[in-house]
Amino acid sequence: IALLTSTTANNVITHVKSIFSRHGIPETVISDNGPCFNCKEWQNFARDYGFKHVTSSPQHPQANGKAEKGVHIIKQLLKKATDSQSDPYLALLSYRTAPLDCGLSPAELLMNCKLHTTLPCYAESKQSEEIIKKQEHLKWKQKRQYDKGTRALGLLAKDDVVRIQDQNAWSRKAIVLQEAGPRSYDVRTEEGHVFRRNRRNLLRTKETFQEKQYGEEDENVDVSHAETVSDLKPLDGHEYVEKSAVVSEPVLRRSERKVKRPVGLNL
Repeated sequence: IALLTSTTANNVITHVKSIFSRHGIPETVISDNGPCFNCKEWQNFARDYGFKHVTSSPQHPQANGKAEKGVHIIKQLLKKATDSQSDPYLALLSYRTAPLDCGLSPAELLMNCKLHTTLPCYAESKQSEEIIKKQEHLKWKQKRQYDKGTRALGLLAKDDVVRIQDQNAWSRKAIVLQEAGPRSYDVRTEEGHVFRRNRRNLLRTKETFQEKQYGEEDENVDVSHAETVSDLKPLDGHEYVEKSAVVSEPVLRRSERKVKRPVGLNL
């Protein structure tokens, strides 16, 4: 956790380097598609430090659920510490040393040692194999519970026609370009726009895909005027009769209106 004064790429990279210097460089870094992660500076940083950068699917926070849940927990923790006027660092320490379902705290899983806190505790060592088995069993139970109401979605191939989910409506038609990541695809709409979406937000369809072509003639068309009847070609031997333009009556101003004075009583 680091306090960011700004979210520029250089500032974020500096704090990430500080974290890597304490805990080591991970093999894979998963993040969202923020501007600080989609820039040349971050690509050079990932290349120099030798880790793989994977981004989650846009508009699908569940793809990066661990980070989203971690941010939510820390925000709630700091808010409670501020409301109670307690030390936020002790609150973070208590969270990091609280035992999980597997019996170990996050600090013990990371550092393989028990941290000293303001609360007295009994130091008890546990076998690492036993902890690993407990974690695998918990993950299996969570997966089994989640899979009860879900089904596996088939993989998409290049040039597959799909529908994109936008606000609970499958409104836009698109074609699959390539696989951009785990369960994530780059798609192009009929208007020529390229998006990246999760497999959960793509619905395979048997519709035909026809990309719209925008030429110079389309760009010069003035859409504010409708097509005149004289420009239309006759169909089935019938001829169109050119209609005279409808001339709208001018709106009379107050000074141009006819004023009829009221008739008074002749007393």
